[in-house]
Order: sequence, then structure tokens, then C-alpha cells
Amino acid sequence: MNQQYTFNSAPRAVRNGKRRNKYREDAEDEESRPAPANIMYDSRVIRGNTYATPVPTRPLHMQVQPTKTFKRNKNVKGSAPVPRATTPEPVAGRKHTDVQTDNFLEELHDTPEEAEISTQTDALLDYPTAPEFVPRPSGVDKETEILPGDLFDFDLEVEPILEVIIGKSLDHALMEVLEEEELKELKEHKNNFEQKRNTMLAEVQRIEAAEKRRIDEKERRIKQAKEFEFKQKQAAEKTKAQRLAKQLLCSTQDVVFVNLEKERKFEEPVLKQIRDEFLPWIITETRSKLDEVKTATDAVGSLMKDTLITLRAEIADEKE
Repeated sequence: MNQQYTFNSAPRAVRNGKRRNKYREDAEDEESRPAPANIMYDSRVIRGNTYATPVPTRPLHMQVQPTKTFKRNKNVKGSAPVPRATTPEPVAGRKHTDVQTDNFLEELHDTPEEAEISTQTDALLDYPTAPEFVPRPSGVDKETEILPGDLFDFDLEVEPILEVIIGKSLDHALMEVLEEEELKELKEHKNNFEQKRNTMLAEVQRIEAAEKRRIDEKERRIKQAKEFEFKQKQAAEKTKAQRLAKQLLCSTQDVVFVNLEKERKFEEPVLKQIRDEFLPWIITETRSKLDEVKTATDAVGSLMKDTLITLRAEIADEKE
């Protein structure tokens, strides 16, 4: 009852498609074994939401029968499958309705029926306490009688043992006292050493800080001296440059102004306007006036010449 059930046989696929024997043959080869069944193509398996309205199914003998008939007709050569009779079309004004035609009527529900079942396991029983192990006696038991004073005298024999124990105890106590005194001296020496070491460390830190301050101050002074020297050199160079510039400007000022005036880069705006705008306009207007006067003079001269020619001609005619 307390042993656990274990399955020792390897699982195998279920046969289908032909009549199965009551027992399997061990010598059956792999090729003669039928293909395993696939529940994806079994019409008895409903796929989808099981909580929806269930689709009415046909009985098992009505589902398997077409498959068997089809296979039997397939094995027979020259036989054609018998067409299945269908329901005729409904009359005008009516329609077909799905009804249950199974042998056993089944009440349809939107939700499946639910039931609660409970069970109670047996209480665990404690194992009884194991009996104490008693080894089996071995050998032969013997006995004898010892009278007082036969073996040893306790008062006489215990004296050297007590001397040894007391001596060992005193030596051990003395060693412990000496060890405690030594530990105390070591602790005091350690404290003194720690105090001296801390004092030395503080002094070393003070000296290092002072040396660091001196080094920083030295670097700062050197930096300031370099900056001051650089500024002095820069100021001297600026002064020298200004002096040279003044000397050059004094000697070249007149020459530059003369050259600029010659190149017409530096002149008064009124003179420039008179020279560039007013004088060309005056010259143009004068030239136009002179051209007009010349044209009028030429016209008067040609008229006088024609008149003289005419008068000469008339005088010559009169003389004749």
C-alpha cells in the first residue's frame, strides 16, 4: 500500500486504420507499423473556446463510420464512393434549423457544469523510538575477591600523587601570574610606543606641512617674479616700439602727405568735387556753346559767300 507506482514500459503510439490484434508482435518491423494518429485531424476533437456555445456533435459510430466505409471502398478496386444524401433546400418562406438528432439528448449550456470534490489524506504516523543498542557480550566472565589492604594503602600511595598535582598547580599558577605581568608590561610598552609614534607622526606632519607651505610660497614668488620680469620686458619692448614709431613718423609724415596728395588719396572734398564734377561740366557746356557759335558763324559765312557770289554775278550782268 505504501509503495509508489512507477511506469516501466516505454510509451508508444496508438494504432488506427485497421483491426488490431489483441496482443502486439515483438518481431514486427518498423515498416509494417501504421502511422500514428493525429488529433488535429480527428473530427471528435473540438478546437476553439470551450466556454462558447458548444457545437452539437454526432455520436461516435456516426463519426467513425464514413472513414471506415471510405477505406473499405478504397481497398476494393473499381468501386466508386457512394454519395451521401443531403437535405433538400427549404420551401419558400421557410428555413432550416439545427436540431439534435442524436440517440441521447444533451442539454446545452453557455457555461460547463462545475462540481467541487474534496479529499483528506491519512495523517502521518511517527516512527517508534529505536531501542538502545546493546552490544552482544563476548568472552568468558570471571570474578575474584579483594580484601581491604591487599592492593595498596590509600593514605600512603596518594601522598606523592598529591605532591605532584599541587606542584604542577603552583607552577601553572606562577606561570599564569608571570604571563599576566608580562602582558601588562607589553601593553604599557605598546601604549607608550603608540603615544611616541603619534607624537612623531604629528611632528612629521607639521614639518611636512611647513615644508609644503615654504615650497608653495617659493613657487608663488618665482611665478610672480617671472610675471613681473615678463611685464617689464613687454613694457620695455612697447616703449622701444613707440619711440621707433615716433621717429619714423616724424621723418615720413611730410613725404607721406605729399605722396598721398599726388596720388589723390588725401585731398579736400570741395576741391575734389570742383575738379571731378564742376570743371568737366563747365568744359562740356563751353564746348557745346562754342560748337553752336561755330555753327552759326559757318552759316553766316556761307550766306555771305553766297550773297557775294550773287552780287558779283549781278554786277557782271549789268556791265555786259
